[in-house]
Amino acid sequence: MIRIPAQHLIVCATIFAAALSAADDPGGWTAAKWGMTDAQILAALPGQAVRLDPPEKLNRSSVHIPELDVAGTKFHVYFTPDKDGLLSSVLFSPIGSPAQGLDAVFQELQNLLVDKYGRPWKTDEQGNSEIQWSFPTTVITLSRIKVSGFGTQFVHLQYKRKVAVPL
Repeated sequence: MIRIPAQHLIVCATIFAAALSAADDPGGWTAAKWGMTDAQILAALPGQAVRLDPPEKLNRSSVHIPELDVAGTKFHVYFTPDKDGLLSSVLFSPIGSPAQGLDAVFQELQNLLVDKYGRPWKTDEQGNSEIQWSFPTTVITLSRIKVSGFGTQFVHLQYKRKVAVPL
């Protein structure tokens, strides 16, 4: 039988607890949780979320936050439903051209996400960048797409409900 000193067990338990708390599954974004209806999202985010009239055709959103400041950059936030009308993703898109540039916005968002959720689960940096955090019910994806030839790029942040895969 191997005996481990109590102080080592305490240190290991503390490190394990810190790792778990750094990677808590958000189950949605802030008070908007997966599976909520539009009415529930509006009630959960009073004074922020409002109805889109008419709904956004591209992502089927009928609830959004027209302007949200995140680290000095203004974002449009779309709450996207699944085919049953229940919240399945939250998409952040910068409004206009941020003064500090999209590379700086991408880096700032990455820093905020690492501070909150820990190191990313997956990173892909081949010209375009995609960084991903994966949790039991949520996948968070921060992406930067550079369109060569046009000298433009896009930065998006998405919280998405994980879909259970049937066995």
